[in-house]
Amino acid sequence: MGRIVSIVHYSALPVIGGVEFIISKHRELLGLDGMDVRLIAGEGEPDVLIPELKASYYKKIQEEILKGREPDNYKSSVISLKEKLWKVISPSDVLIVHNIFTMHFNLVATAALALLIKDIRTIAWVHDISYIDPTYNLPSPLITPLKYITELQEGLEYVTITQYRKEKLVNFLSIDEDRVTVIPNGIDPYMPLPPRMRKVAREFDILSYYPVLIYPARLTRRKNFEFAIEITGKLGGNPLLVLSAPPDPHNPAFSSYKNELLKLSREKRVSLLFFSDYCPIEEIYPFYYLGDILLVSSRMEGFGLPAIESALMRIPAALSSIPPLRELASDFQNIIFFDLEEGPGRVADRITSLLKKSPALGDRHKVIERYSWQRIYEEKIKNLLQFS
Repeated sequence: MGRIVSIVHYSALPVIGGVEFIISKHRELLGLDGMDVRLIAGEGEPDVLIPELKASYYKKIQEEILKGREPDNYKSSVISLKEKLWKVISPSDVLIVHNIFTMHFNLVATAALALLIKDIRTIAWVHDISYIDPTYNLPSPLITPLKYITELQEGLEYVTITQYRKEKLVNFLSIDEDRVTVIPNGIDPYMPLPPRMRKVAREFDILSYYPVLIYPARLTRRKNFEFAIEITGKLGGNPLLVLSAPPDPHNPAFSSYKNELLKLSREKRVSLLFFSDYCPIEEIYPFYYLGDILLVSSRMEGFGLPAIESALMRIPAALSSIPPLRELASDFQNIIFFDLEEGPGRVADRITSLLKKSPALGDRHKVIERYSWQRIYEEKIKNLLQFS
């Protein structure tokens, strides 16, 4: 196995909470990177269940402390929990503790963990800080149990989830800002997709391309996919053309046409993906989620559903200027029409202008670039842990 990372919190999924979801994702990312991850919590379904970590476990002790008094059984409870925790975490290369060093929900657990800092590298992952939240109305931290969450614990490394939270923590603990690293929470940009489609999209990392042009249609020659490839080849950035392209059961020439398109894409150095080669598209609407723009370069249509499907899914469209498509979408705002005689470079320029006019698309790709979990892990979390 790889390096051992222990993660500690009051609770774990299926207990519902924002921190529980974040921890679950951290565990997944570390595990995928070959780490031996041990999630330790007081309730839920962690790898190691230690009930004494539960927020409500030491109810009587908590009540006394939050009245400003240290109970007689506080120290013995701390030592007992410390010994129990050490048996579990002692093999760890690093211990990551979420919120317990800045929140007041289980002050016995905070003290027990504080006594272990000298023996193991410990990172305090700070989502919240009790003493800067007036809703808690906590007493002055005059007694030892409260000092553990109000004073700097030597040896601790701190992580906050925003720059704003970092500034608050630095001021609150009066520490040098170099001791605090900002690592934001993230999202999985593929999560809205159905499971099989999600798997394929992740494997090809489709959302790392820009722009992603989607063309949902059967692979027949009247769809004029050649022109779509030529247009894509003239776009700047890192474009990808994704065809749904299920085989046409009425057309025996399907395979030869597909090979022609693959050959053309290689010649034009265009990234081309036949999505249905890897996953049947049982529902068309999730397919639209993958796209920055719909591209339809068809010479002939009977109706042209993609023109209105793209509008429903709020993505822009570039459509060949043929009568059925103009009839359906000529008054749509987020759309351009192009003549099939136009040069592919000219159409590509018009597509680029259309994309630039869509602030929602810009925001979408900022999110993908800044807040995708995989990027946060590779650029932030892995660097913090400093494991080779």
